[in-house]
Amino acid sequence: MNSLGALVVIAGALAVAALIMAYPQLRRRWRPPARLDADDRRELLARLPWRELLDARQHDKLLRLSARLLADVRFVGCDGLAITRTMRLTVAGQASMLCLGAHPDSFTPPGEILIYPDAFYIPRETPDEHGLVDDLPMLASGEAWVEGRVILSWADIEQALAGAPDNVVLHEFAHLLDFAAPGVEGAPPMARFDSWSSSFAEAFETLRRDGSPVIDLYGAQSPTEFFAVAVEAFFQRGADLARAHPALHAVMAAYFDLDTAACSPRFLAGPDVHG
Repeated sequence: MNSLGALVVIAGALAVAALIMAYPQLRRRWRPPARLDADDRRELLARLPWRELLDARQHDKLLRLSARLLADVRFVGCDGLAITRTMRLTVAGQASMLCLGAHPDSFTPPGEILIYPDAFYIPRETPDEHGLVDDLPMLASGEAWVEGRVILSWADIEQALAGAPDNVVLHEFAHLLDFAAPGVEGAPPMARFDSWSSSFAEAFETLRRDGSPVIDLYGAQSPTEFFAVAVEAFFQRGADLARAHPALHAVMAAYFDLDTAACSPRFLAGPDVHG
C-alpha cells in the first residue's frame, strides 16, 4: 500500500470513529421530540412539590425536558431495587426543574442513573488534611460523575418529597450543571458570572465564618459543594433562603427562572411518597 492509500485508510477510520462518537447527539437531533402521555404528565406534576410556581410556559418546558431525559437516560436499579415508572418520573421532574432557565444546549443529561434502595457505600479517594486516604468506605446518598452517571438513594428521594431539607436529586444534578461550566467552580453555565460570583462568594464566606440557618455546613467544603447545597435550600426552603441570604436567592431565582420564595412547596406525606 502506498502512502496515499495509507492516508485514505487512516482518514476513513477517523471518520468512522467520529461518526460513532457523534451518533448519540445526531440520534437525538434527528428523532421526533419525546413526549409524555397524559397519565405520566399527571403523575409527574402530582409528585413535584413546586408545581404551583410554574406558569404555562414553564409547565410546558418542564414536561418537554422531562420527556427528553426519560428518553435519553438509562435507569438502573441496584441491590435488587426494581425501577418503577413512578421513580423515573420523580427523578426526571426534579432534575428538569434545574433547567427551566437554562439554554437547551447548556445541560446534557447523564447517560445513566443508578438508584439504590437506601444509602450506599463508596470508596474514599480524597486525602484528609494530613494527606491520608481513609481505608473505610463512606456512606452516601448520592454521587455524580463527570463522565455522565448519577447515583441516588431512593429512601433519601422519598424523604425530600416529604419535606426534608436535603434533596439528593437536586444536589447531584446541580453538580452536573457545575460540570457543564468547567471554567467556573460552583456555578452553572451562563453568559455573565459577575453578579452570580459576588453573591455566591459573599454567602460562601458567611457560611464558612458564621454558619447559616438554611444552608447545610457541608457546603463550606468548597464552592462546588456550596453550589449543590444552596440549590437544595433554594428549592426545599426557598422562603427561608430569601430571608437569610436575599442576594443569593435573587441570583438563583434569576438563573432558574423561578421565585421559590413566592409559594411554599407542596410536599407529599404518608403512602403517597412511595414508588
